[in-house]
Amino acid sequence: MPLTVKQKLERRKAVRKAAKSWEERLVDVSGRNPLRNYHDRARSTLDLTPGNENEVNLRAIGSLLAGRAVRMTTLFPSEDAQRDVRRRLTAIHRTAQANSDEKGIDTLFATAGLATWEVETGSKPNAPVILIPLELIPTNAARSEFNIRVSGDPQINPVLAYILQSEYNISVSKESGDIAEGLPGSFNTLMDLLKTYATKWARRARGFAIEPRVVVTNFKYANMAMVEDLANNADALADNDIVAAIAGVSEARGKLSANIKDAPTNLPDTIPPEFEYLILDADSSQNNAINRALFGESLVVWGPPGTGKSQVIANLIATLIAYGKRVLFVAEKRAAIDVVTARLDAVGLSDLV
Repeated sequence: MPLTVKQKLERRKAVRKAAKSWEERLVDVSGRNPLRNYHDRARSTLDLTPGNENEVNLRAIGSLLAGRAVRMTTLFPSEDAQRDVRRRLTAIHRTAQANSDEKGIDTLFATAGLATWEVETGSKPNAPVILIPLELIPTNAARSEFNIRVSGDPQINPVLAYILQSEYNISVSKESGDIAEGLPGSFNTLMDLLKTYATKWARRARGFAIEPRVVVTNFKYANMAMVEDLANNADALADNDIVAAIAGVSEARGKLSANIKDAPTNLPDTIPPEFEYLILDADSSQNNAINRALFGESLVVWGPPGTGKSQVIANLIATLIAYGKRVLFVAEKRAAIDVVTARLDAVGLSDLV
């Protein structure tokens, strides 16, 4: 039966409330998050601010901000500085490469400006303002030289933008003119932009100020895509029975419970072999999980390492595809996906992926 107007309103209210708490957990606005409370690290950060102790080349900074690739030795002409810079860039590159290989996310950025403002409790924030995606390319195996270039469009730190919106009602968006299109082009242009932000946002956030620094390091904020989805699609999410049930809507939970159809426990003994599409061995518990999913149940399969979870997933993917269904398989780490795709490849089904 279709939902009544009252039920729809109750769903939307519950999902919006739940989505707000999910957003807060995903964003992490605590002092532990470097996107709110940045600190220099002895090995994993590199200061590109002109006038710093390593004597960075201002003209080279301008070339980098204009979108041109710049060599490390051009950025830092001093041989004494190059030793320290080389050590830092090696550590930064290693972390960025690991995040790309293991999680499929790009985490290397130049951060322009560090923002602080008055807060009622806790330490004052030190939040990066603009994040400029970078690519760091060693030119040889010894990593004695690197090419550095901008690899994407600059953006406002999404954690800072979330805090400004949720706590001070400051909207940061392209529509409001707060996010400039394209690269700043020069260091001075970048600094002027930061001054504009500081003046505008200080009207609502007491004591707001921006320190004019440029620093290279790794930041992780893959969760922000989910935060944006929650913020922009709360009403659509309320129409989904599973999301509404997770948000605590009793009507949605009842609907899901009514649709559960337990697979017969003796199904493996009665199903004709030509309709069984297991591509790998499966014991009774694994087979039961697969059959329950085939009967339309939404479920969680849990097991310690080595109990065959990836085997179940590979069997389930093959079986669902054999029944004409499409499958989306996601994982936090790329290694988990590689294990399953390798199993499909081993039995000649790599073309399905």
